[in-house]
Amino acid sequence: MVIVQIFYIVLKREFATINLTVGILLNTMNKRSKKSKQTKRPRRPSFKPKAVVSFVTVTLVVLGLVYLYSSKAASPNIAFEAESGTATSAATKIADIDASGANTNVVQFGSVSPPTGSCPSGQTGSPPNCVNVPAPVAAGKTWQLTFFEEFNGASYDPNKLTPCFDWNYGACSGTFNKGRDWYNPSQIVVNSGSAKLIATPGRDPNCSPGGNPGPNPCTYKSGLLSTARKRATDPATAYLYSFTYGYVEGRLKRPPATPGFFTAFWMLPANPSYNYRSEIDIIETLGYDPTTMYMTYHGIPDRTAGHNVNNGSGNNGTCPVLDYSKDFHRFGVDWQPTHIAWYIDGIKCGETKNTASIETGPMQIILNLFIDHSWEKDWGYSVNPTLTRQLEVDYLRVYQQK
Repeated sequence: MVIVQIFYIVLKREFATINLTVGILLNTMNKRSKKSKQTKRPRRPSFKPKAVVSFVTVTLVVLGLVYLYSSKAASPNIAFEAESGTATSAATKIADIDASGANTNVVQFGSVSPPTGSCPSGQTGSPPNCVNVPAPVAAGKTWQLTFFEEFNGASYDPNKLTPCFDWNYGACSGTFNKGRDWYNPSQIVVNSGSAKLIATPGRDPNCSPGGNPGPNPCTYKSGLLSTARKRATDPATAYLYSFTYGYVEGRLKRPPATPGFFTAFWMLPANPSYNYRSEIDIIETLGYDPTTMYMTYHGIPDRTAGHNVNNGSGNNGTCPVLDYSKDFHRFGVDWQPTHIAWYIDGIKCGETKNTASIETGPMQIILNLFIDHSWEKDWGYSVNPTLTRQLEVDYLRVYQQK
C-alpha cells in the first residue's frame, strides 16, 4: 500500500511536469505557426501533444508495474498459520508440537517459525503458542512443557497413555477400592478435541473380582488413562512417562451430581514392585457433590505423613466452592523438593512445606472414573446401576523448571 502511494505521488509530479512541458511546446508552436503564415514556408506535419502525453503515461505505468512486481518478488508476504487445535479460555491448545511428546526437555512450538517477540507477562512459550505460566518459578529458571496430550485427533496417543493401571497382566485392570468398575480401552472415546472416560453398566468379559472387590464387582465398564507401563511384565524403564518434580495440570469436566461416579486425578510412584509409599491426589471428587474438590497428600515413607487442603466437605481451601460439573476447569499440582501446592483455575488452594515427607522419586499420572468407591459408599451414597456418566478431559500437561 505504501509503495502504491509513493508511485501515485511520483506519477502526479510527472504529470505536472508533462503539463508544463506541453504548455511550453504549444506556446512555441503557436509562435512558429504565425511566422510560417507570414513566410509561406511548406507546411510540416503537425505536432500532437496528446500522443506525447499518452506515450509518457503508458511508459510510467509500465515502469511502475515492473517496480511493484520486483518488490513483491524480493520481499514475499509471509503468513504465520495457527496450529491445529482449539483455543480455549484457559490456554491456547498445543498441537503437533513433537512426534513423541513424552520425555522431551523443550517443546518446539510448531513447524512454522513464530513471529519475533515474547509471550505476555504470565505466559510461557513462543508466540503465537503461549500458555499460562502454571505456578511461580525459582529464580533463574523457566517452565518448560515436558509432557502433553491434547486429544486433538481421533484417539489418544498410545505412546503417551495407556487405558489400564500399572498392574495390567493382559486383561486391563479393575477396581482399587471395593467398587463395581473394570477398566476397558473401549470406554475411552476421543473426539471434538477432548477424551471422554465413559462409565456404562455391564460386565466386561475379562473382569475378575479378585484384588479388592466390592459387593457388586464387575457390573460397570469404565475409563482410565495413565502414564504407566502397558503391561505389568514390562521393565521399570517402560513407563510411558514418569518424572520427578514439576507442575501437572489437567483441564477436566467432571460428571454432573450423580452418586457413585467418583472422579480421581492422582499420582503414584513409578514403582514396578507396587510399593506406593506416597500418593498425590490432585483432585478427588465424589459423585454426589460437584462442589468439593478434595486435594490430599499421603507422604513418605509409608503414606502416613500427609496434608489435607480441604477442611471437610464444602471447602476447597482458598479456592471457590462452586459446581465444577458445569464447565471445564483447570486442576493442577506443583510438586517441588520444597513444597507441594494445589491449584484450581490458576488459584492456589493450599500447600504443604513438610519437606521430610515429600516424595523424591519419579511418579506416574492416573485419571479415572470410579464406580461406587468405598469412600462414597461409606458416606451413604451408591450408584443407580442403570446410569451412564462420563468424565471429560481437554488436555493433560506436565511442566518442569529448567
